Amino acid sequence: MPDLIASIVVYRSPLPALEKALFHLRQAGECAVAQGQLGAFKVVLVDNASGPEYRRALQDLIRRWRQSLRLELILSPANGGYGLGHNQVATQGGDFRLVLNPDVFLETKGLAAALEFLKEHPEVGVVVPRALDGQGQRAYLCKRYPSVLVLALRGFAPAWLRAPFRSLLAAYEMRDLNWDRAQFDLSLVSGCCLLVRGRVWRQTGGFDPQYFLYFEDFDFSLRARRIAKIAYLPDFQIVHLGGGAARKGIRHTIWFLRAAFRFFRQYGWRWIHPGD
Repeated sequence: MPDLIASIVVYRSPLPALEKALFHLRQAGECAVAQGQLGAFKVVLVDNASGPEYRRALQDLIRRWRQSLRLELILSPANGGYGLGHNQVATQGGDFRLVLNPDVFLETKGLAAALEFLKEHPEVGVVVPRALDGQGQRAYLCKRYPSVLVLALRGFAPAWLRAPFRSLLAAYEMRDLNWDRAQFDLSLVSGCCLLVRGRVWRQTGGFDPQYFLYFEDFDFSLRARRIAKIAYLPDFQIVHLGGGAARKGIRHTIWFLRAAFRFFRQYGWRWIHPGD
């Protein structure tokens, strides 16, 4: 039976949301085991140097959850970023890797459905879910190649300024596709929830640690699709509370801008229209 390692990176992340994420992850993992899709699964939490008070609270949470979930904790000595945090989790021999944000809640049967999908489609190496945001609205996790204008509008423009560019923004979010059916050969996907074959994760080396926060998922997507297809499965469902960089303050805005510059410099600039 295949096994799965789920990794969650936290940096002062709200513990009530994390506890809810663990609850849903446990249910989804147990469902996958019961359906014969997994032999075993474990969860590895990586704390990116959140400070002693937070770590004490986190360790208390883990002590409670270890009674019902195979759970490990890695305490990073410094905050090396989101991608490096996930890369600390060893995957040698792991058949599948689940990359998960601490504010993502898996639907119970979705993980089993995604594993069955991977069994039926050996050409697929990465699966992304259907997502709802915290208000119950559909979130579009699959994207076309971004342009500078699109990122600026999404990140920083007020609603009245975005309105004339509605079609441009919709094209970036691939809203023209039918998201009630599986989609194959995607280019760019969000890293809030990624189910990855272990061999694909190992061949890519995981996330590029040069991306401290933001765009590490797009960079991973472009490297992973050289090895295997990236697919979307509507039966694999999540709720993602999320939140944009601009709404998180100036520090996140700076991280976002630095990562965007690195991404465009590495893969090529587009100014107005999103790419394929």
